Amino acid sequence: MNYKFNEASMYDDITDGMAIVINSLNGIYYGMNGFGTEVFDNLVSGSSTEEVLQALFRLSGAPGDIEDRLNSFVETLIEFEIIIPDDNPGEARTPVFNAEVAAADSFAPECVEYKDVQELLFADPIHDVDDATGWVPE
Repeated sequence: MNYKFNEASMYDDITDGMAIVINSLNGIYYGMNGFGTEVFDNLVSGSSTEEVLQALFRLSGAPGDIEDRLNSFVETLIEFEIIIPDDNPGEARTPVFNAEVAAADSFAPECVEYKDVQELLFADPIHDVDDATGWVPE
């Protein structure tokens, strides 16, 4: 199966090997560990789940339940609506993983939901401006 990033609702940034995704519709943001970021990046860059799984099997030290871990992570990304099915995948990309990153995260890709800044993300002081008086905080 192929997936793509849900660009209609989400914004993502990968910095220093860590992905942060913000849902622009509800203000919830998501953080991924390094290994989760690599899995996510491979999926949204055109690798199918089957190709990702085969690459994970080839990693030194990969646990026997790596398929279950991948499937659980993908289900989480789907549940959070971060990825959606891609019916027209482009050119396939060979998945790339750093075995040290995977081992450092115990081969457990994670995506954690954070709701603590929803109100801040929805605050819109730029558009709460009156032409006559300027910005007036509520």
